[in-house]
Amino acid sequence: MTASLLKSISTSKYERLLPRFFPGANGFALNDLHGSAIWEMFPAVENTKEVSDTNGTSTIEWKQFSRTLQRRDLAEGRLQFRSAIHSRELGSLGWLVVQFDARLSVPMSTAPSQLGRAFADAVAFYHEDIELQSECNQLAIELSERYEELNLVYATKDQVEFFEEGQEALSRLVHNCTDYLNVGFSALICRDRNLSYYSATSGMPHVGNEELLGILGTTVYDRVEAQVESIIINDPDDVERQRVFGGHKENLLAYPIFDEHATVIGIISVVASENSHVFSNGDRNLLEVMAKKASRIIHTHHDSLTGLMNRSGFEPSLVAALATAHSKGLQHCLLHIDMDQLRVINDLLGYQEGDVLIRRVAKVLRSELRDTDTLARLGGDEFAVLLPNCTPAQAEGVAEKVRTAMHQLQVISANRQLDVTVSSGIASIDKSVEGIVGVMAAAEIACKAAKEAGRDRVQVFEHDDTSLQRRSEEIEWVGRVQQALRDDQFVLYCQPVLPMKQPEKAPHFEILLRLLGDDGEIVAPGLFLPAAERYQLMPQIDRWVIRAALQALCAVWSDIVHSDAVFCINLSGQSLTNPGFQTFVTDEIDRAALPADKICFEITETAAISNIDEALDFMAAMKRLGCRFSLDDFGAGLSSFGYLKMLPVDYLKIDGSFVREMTNDRVSRSMVEAICKIGKTMGLATVAEYVGDDATIELLGQIGVDYMQGFHVGEPVKIDRIFDGLRGSASAAQA
Repeated sequence: MTASLLKSISTSKYERLLPRFFPGANGFALNDLHGSAIWEMFPAVENTKEVSDTNGTSTIEWKQFSRTLQRRDLAEGRLQFRSAIHSRELGSLGWLVVQFDARLSVPMSTAPSQLGRAFADAVAFYHEDIELQSECNQLAIELSERYEELNLVYATKDQVEFFEEGQEALSRLVHNCTDYLNVGFSALICRDRNLSYYSATSGMPHVGNEELLGILGTTVYDRVEAQVESIIINDPDDVERQRVFGGHKENLLAYPIFDEHATVIGIISVVASENSHVFSNGDRNLLEVMAKKASRIIHTHHDSLTGLMNRSGFEPSLVAALATAHSKGLQHCLLHIDMDQLRVINDLLGYQEGDVLIRRVAKVLRSELRDTDTLARLGGDEFAVLLPNCTPAQAEGVAEKVRTAMHQLQVISANRQLDVTVSSGIASIDKSVEGIVGVMAAAEIACKAAKEAGRDRVQVFEHDDTSLQRRSEEIEWVGRVQQALRDDQFVLYCQPVLPMKQPEKAPHFEILLRLLGDDGEIVAPGLFLPAAERYQLMPQIDRWVIRAALQALCAVWSDIVHSDAVFCINLSGQSLTNPGFQTFVTDEIDRAALPADKICFEITETAAISNIDEALDFMAAMKRLGCRFSLDDFGAGLSSFGYLKMLPVDYLKIDGSFVREMTNDRVSRSMVEAICKIGKTMGLATVAEYVGDDATIELLGQIGVDYMQGFHVGEPVKIDRIFDGLRGSASAAQA
């Protein structure tokens, strides 16, 4: 016990502290009561067995040196001193040993008072650590005892099987409260999120379930929310029994459910007959664990704005519905609802008013649906409804009912009235459906088709509809992209970006992405990136590219550092607004330990302008690290020159449509000249892409463009070939 207590103390602190307490000492050890070393730090030439006496046969005895210290003289002029280490509860635990070399000038070893003070200070640190560790050990014992009390919460098959499945998890949790505590009634209520679950047995003869649920959801809820603490009512004469519990003679335990900000978002309550169960602190502890579990489920599976289930909470309901479609031949429908023009309302009135409208829409949806229907907010302005035992024709009627109800909602702004409309898509869930991904995609495709047809309408997914089929093909690409992200099936390519008039200047290389097909063929990005952009997969792709590119560069950097090459990585507008993306990029650059000025991020003009605040914030952060920036497709937008003054870029990449036509189109040539001129005025280098022939190169040279890129300059190749070429250039230069 004593040795294990000493072994549990961190030694790293004492490796730094002890040399400061004992100037001139050349060795330290922590021994147990028998003299065996628990930890030691001596010169490599020392005979540690003799020093620590680990074999228990040393004939060199310790002699009393002072009241608290002992001393012994070892061979080769070594002196050792030791002082006992104690615990208040366990008594002596071991020894702190300090060694000096008597052949050196070590005045401390001959000054008992000075040496005693140093030992007292050092041992005091050990005492504090030991007492803290002892308290922790005692706490561990107490927690182990409490674990037995809470074991049912974690060890049952029900929780392993159900506690991560959204709505079913909350219902199961309430049933478990009834079972574990052997009570007559349990309930979980979150008023703002419109959540209400209860479980009842036959042990509550004097009060109805609905009446009890009503009391728990009003006066009991108000009391717990106001006091931000649990409540127990066992005593028949408790003054709160009449005021809070309506005078009912049953016993009550209610515990608050908190969100991540320690705000009460609901309660979990248990009620028992007065003769069957008296609630204790142990019951309170159990309910506390259940409340934390409920909070975690709600946070993970429910939307904080509307209180509806989110996507992760909704998907298990779809899985269950699909299972009944396959096993019992039932037919269900999925309704995908998208608010029309929420962005307009956000822009006019602000996001706060937009959030208010989202809550109003959620309320209308609840009122128009059956109790058996499952409603969820998928994110943003998108909602989903699972309609069990429903044909597409019936689902279309429900969707039309919802669409009509939305017309009653209005938003007033600056004496203008804004109508609220929704577009809806319907997909059938039957035994022909293979998975929930397909059915969710089908409903979303139909909804987007309804929007493109003019909004404020309903569209049913039909497999033979060509426009819907085209979107379905995009979904197929989405699946392939997701698989490529999981299985690392992307490949990095590079295309050279070469200086025009000064070949001795450092080359640039744009890192490009390709997809490895099932049969090993290379899939061009034009086939899969549009689908990835439409379905918000670009942040995941950008993260993959950044991590893979920096890892590849880090592996070869020592071989190519003399090339002074700059590598360009494309970023999407979706990544600029993706939470945590800036931190991710910073961490990856730090981990790669590459010169940041050799990394250039390319952002399209459209992405930068559409997300101007996020773009400026990201660019400023990366600039502080030393990274460069290139504004891609410059000149394609109408606001190019106005926004250019705001963006801290290093390169302007002229939109390829102008470069491609400049030899036979005067307008395109004039655009290239104008961009080049404004670039030079602002001290920015210009890059021409889509360079296809010598005539274009000659004309670009006359205009004064700095860099060129295109198939005529150099085709995209695997990144390893670029590395091999840079290695070869470095070897030739050294030769």
